[in-house]
Amino acid sequence: MYFCGWGALRSDGKLPNTTGIAFSDDAGLSFYYNHKAPILGTDQPYDQEGTGSVFVIPEEDCLKMYYTSIGHYYEKPNGVETGHGDVIPKIGIGYAVSDDGVSWEKPLNDLMVSPRGFDTEPYEYITSKPFLIREDSGFRMWLNTFGTAYRVRSLFGYDGSNWEWQDSGFDGEFGVGKKGCFDDHQRCYVSVLKFEDQYRCWFTGNGFGQTGMGYAEGRVDGDQEDG
Repeated sequence: MYFCGWGALRSDGKLPNTTGIAFSDDAGLSFYYNHKAPILGTDQPYDQEGTGSVFVIPEEDCLKMYYTSIGHYYEKPNGVETGHGDVIPKIGIGYAVSDDGVSWEKPLNDLMVSPRGFDTEPYEYITSKPFLIREDSGFRMWLNTFGTAYRVRSLFGYDGSNWEWQDSGFDGEFGVGKKGCFDDHQRCYVSVLKFEDQYRCWFTGNGFGQTGMGYAEGRVDGDQEDG
């Protein structure tokens, strides 16, 4: 099991996200640690401030990891509204490969998926927490973007390396709930299963689940039904 761990605040007040691994000998009923150190180093410019939630896909010759990469912090551009004050992080999706699931290499010099900045509205500086499904024709990746609040969006890639953003409106593919509902401010952090031609999705609402979780069903070209 791969997990994102938090430690004590650093001297600069930033939260040190790291990625760890735990093992199980009883089909996932209990887990234990074999490694005290994180399995992903913060050794690249695009993940120098930390690594977060991961998704791992097994291939015939290796394991592929897509992970949240916390890069540098910078002053927000003039006139931009943010949810993190005047100094904001650049967070995107990093990529690593492994033969054994423990030792990982990062073959790219930059993020695999970067926040789009001024190329979308509102200004986007976070793309995080990837979740992938293998389709007949390629891969679909859901992730969470942030400008002033989190929104769910997706990309499609034929080879799992080159990605195209799928069209979504201002509030993303999921939108938000009705006023007064547990998700009237944001929906994010999705987990998706595909059953026949239907996608079944669980997501968090306001406060990353503090107010509850939701369920949705939908098809790629169909309507979404909230639960």
